[in-house]
Amino acid sequence: MTTIQLTNNKKTLTLHVQQMTIYKQAKIIEALSKQNQCYTIIFYKKSFINAKKTTSIRLQSFLHRALIHGYTFTSDHPLTKALLSEEKSYSLSTNNHMVTKLQDKFNDTEMLYVLAMFDNFLDQKKIQALCKKTFYQYRRNGQLLKAFRILINFLQVRPNDTFARDMLHHFDFQKYKDRYQKIDQITEKWSDPLYLEAVFFDQNFPESIIKPLLQQYHVENREFDQLSLYVLKSSELDAVSNIHELSQKRLSKKDQAKLWALLLEKQPESKEMINKLVELNGCKQLLIHYLNHRQANIDLKILEEALENISSEDLIENYQLLLKSLTETYKNDTGQLEKLLHITIRKLLHHLSLPDIMEAIPHTELPIIHKLKKMEQLTDNPDQQFALGEIYYDLEQYDQAIACFEWEMELSPNNPAPINYLYKSYLAKGDKTQANTYKQLMVNIPS
Repeated sequence: MTTIQLTNNKKTLTLHVQQMTIYKQAKIIEALSKQNQCYTIIFYKKSFINAKKTTSIRLQSFLHRALIHGYTFTSDHPLTKALLSEEKSYSLSTNNHMVTKLQDKFNDTEMLYVLAMFDNFLDQKKIQALCKKTFYQYRRNGQLLKAFRILINFLQVRPNDTFARDMLHHFDFQKYKDRYQKIDQITEKWSDPLYLEAVFFDQNFPESIIKPLLQQYHVENREFDQLSLYVLKSSELDAVSNIHELSQKRLSKKDQAKLWALLLEKQPESKEMINKLVELNGCKQLLIHYLNHRQANIDLKILEEALENISSEDLIENYQLLLKSLTETYKNDTGQLEKLLHITIRKLLHHLSLPDIMEAIPHTELPIIHKLKKMEQLTDNPDQQFALGEIYYDLEQYDQAIACFEWEMELSPNNPAPINYLYKSYLAKGDKTQANTYKQLMVNIPS
């Protein structure tokens, strides 16, 4: 579970992140305290703005629209981790302090734009009053374009604000309204980035504007927004190298692998994305991809390496489907099937019983299957412990192999074969001390 810390009056509160929503230029984190108190943390572009305790959500508030129309991601999604990767401790501000900070940091248009994002938590009449005051200052000074931009951008966050809507229809602003209705011309000059970004978010980022929007993100050093746009539009863009570069900066290798696996779901045939998972040792994700998209025909070498390198704990999660899939996929290549089943079964035996494994394998006549059947037959036969030990050793079940060879050694103390296997078994386990003990025993056995 992803956690963050909120600091208020020198007190630190640990919150469990529930989800993240991206809406226009805002990133909204919903998180719970240990007492199940909900908090909403709002970022604007690349900056943390403030956090608010949330007891209810007003209809038609910015927060309400964001949760309905935004892109929402789980707490453990790589994009959520990427947003919170640089800093995980945030300070709460009072409303007055927040307004002061916004006025210091942003121009008037952006200040009102960001402040309006908090209309769920602030007195909406006060937000409107500040909008009026700022608007009339520019209008009295004859700065009609700036006054118009305050209105039209404010409406992107508060589309039902009566003052902004009414004033926008005033004759003074008709020529600007006409200009803004020709969106292609504004886009060509990129003359109002704040407005354009919000409008194109609502249009689901048309392909024609992605390049200039990414350029804007680059100029403003908004790496997260670059990454999120590449991820959201990955199936339409040749973005593997860009995603690779940006994700490296903001994510652990584990979360990078998770991100590529999610992207691969949209483009299951992408060899570039599969190769990124290979580079990150994303064995679990590669196997899940193989199971979900067998028609994608994953490279045999990659599949083999994934089986070799995946942990046995991860392997057992889908072992029944895996054994069935391998048997069906390679039924016409018994040599390869034997090899893949051998790798898989020796890992499964660390956690599963032999009957469970045998039950999950479709009927097939392979040496590995005969070996497992023989293992079942020999398990309770005290006269066949050496043969059983050889099978255990072949399947890298060294503890069981050692038990068998110790039994055999007691029965035939001058037989070098079980002692040699004991030496090799302990060596394979990494116990050189015990291995050398049996190595010395072999030297002392009478010829």
